[in-house]
Amino acid sequence: MKKDALKVGTLIRDNKKLGIITKVIEVGQLNAKVPIISWRANYEITYTDGSTLLVSCKALEAMIANDVVKVYPPTTLLPDEKYRGTTHEEGEDGT
Repeated sequence: MKKDALKVGTLIRDNKKLGIITKVIEVGQLNAKVPIISWRANYEITYTDGSTLLVSCKALEAMIANDVVKVYPPTTLLPDEKYRGTTHEEGEDGT
């Protein structure tokens, strides 16, 4: 997985649980008592049931490759009103 491939706010489905990436912890940023955790980038995922998971980028990459985790692409933003051709003040016929 490329660095910064998944960003804070990315939605995922982990088995049947919906989650969101709430933190991206880069190498060396995590102040952990277990030194091995700080050797690689990690993601903190918060699920809709309130639980959280701290997972390495390698483990998450493997879960995605094995279809255990599905990543939802960001939604497409609607264009501004000026690009749609109508405004809220105009009627249905555009007048």
